[in-house]
Amino acid sequence: MTLRPLMIGFLATLALPAAGQGLGPLIVEGNAQRQTIDCTGRDVTVRGERNALTFTGGCRSLEVQGNTSTIRAELAPGARVSLRGETLELTWSQSAEGAAPRIAQEGRQIRVEQVAASPAPVPPARPGVTRRETARGVALNLSGDVLFPFGADQLRAEAAEGLGQVVTLVRELRPRTLRIIGHTDSVGDAAVNQELSLRRARAVQRWLEQRVGDAMPAVVVEGRGEHDPVAPNTKPDGSDDAEARALNRRVEFVLER
Repeated sequence: MTLRPLMIGFLATLALPAAGQGLGPLIVEGNAQRQTIDCTGRDVTVRGERNALTFTGGCRSLEVQGNTSTIRAELAPGARVSLRGETLELTWSQSAEGAAPRIAQEGRQIRVEQVAASPAPVPPARPGVTRRETARGVALNLSGDVLFPFGADQLRAEAAEGLGQVVTLVRELRPRTLRIIGHTDSVGDAAVNQELSLRRARAVQRWLEQRVGDAMPAVVVEGRGEHDPVAPNTKPDGSDDAEARALNRRVEFVLER
């Protein structure tokens, strides 16, 4: 059987096939696209302009052809990367320990930045919710790394324990309004982070509504992106501070009286 490349464009918005099924190349074509795509073990080609794309799972290779685009990617060990164009930005982390990627650049104003991967692929066994009293009611924070994979808005299965604590408090306190606020760190494009934080907040809203049922209060959903950090994203010398940056990736809950 001959496998044909998967083409993703403006009209190809169907869900991607599951990773790990021996799929062929993954080709993303078009302009002004904003997508999060699983590239696990696959060779990825991006063609177009003004794109803001996130690839998760560990791309085997990544080729970017075009201008004025921002790419955020998890790369497999030893991945081959080619960047050709103008005003390109690649922010990458490694999906597993191993050889560093080989990155070739051809063009002008190309920026490449490595960021630390999440400290562990599996979240803590008992994710806690940070709680504090405010003038408006009770405020909670839950780590974004516990809730979501890198750059994605699909909840982890392990998120249920932390969100279950939120369900319990909503039922006990019976707030008038529940605010759900998504936050990201400063890695990547600010507009992409803004949209990602909102999509994550909405994903949490849907999960809670399914489990709280009729006791669910009125809900207000916000996405603040990288604009409301609780910790600096960089160290005093300007280098990346992965541990502090992780604190900014969070979902905030305000149970208003």
